[in-house]
Amino acid sequence: MLPSWDMVLLVFGGVSIVYSLMLRERVVMTLLAAYAAMIVADRWGGALYHLVTNQGGGVLNEQFLHGNVSVLTMQIALFAGVMLIIALRGGVLIHPESIGAGFLSYGVLMVYGLLTAAVIASAILGFVPKEQLDVIYASSKIAKQLVDYQAWLLVLPLLLMLVSGWGHERDR
Repeated sequence: MLPSWDMVLLVFGGVSIVYSLMLRERVVMTLLAAYAAMIVADRWGGALYHLVTNQGGGVLNEQFLHGNVSVLTMQIALFAGVMLIIALRGGVLIHPESIGAGFLSYGVLMVYGLLTAAVIASAILGFVPKEQLDVIYASSKIAKQLVDYQAWLLVLPLLLMLVSGWGHERDR
């Protein structure tokens, strides 16, 4: 039995929340990495696909890629690669106290984690061709929400950054 799309998305959201609680200083970096990866994959996925598949007689084309690669595959690979590089090697870290202390800080971290998962999932769903997306859309309530409210999901983390940054003492 295969898991439903809703189950996969719920597990991914849960893992993202746990990640944000464990690595609280990297939560904003991961979110920014998702934004950057979305832009790179959207702009360069098709070009990379054409570059790889249009090489006449190249080693990659003949040995591995013939029939195994689509634009979606290239976009997801670029998305994952850029996101991992930036999230793991990015030079921007937040100071843990900038989110606050106590129980409220855990709530903010959980919301960051959930919004990061939503941005990543909606970005990947945005790469999926319409025919495949229609199938996913019909079978998953969560994927339907991620697709329908993608514009809001891109703005909400930025609003959270603004709101969660108010009221904390600044270094002088």
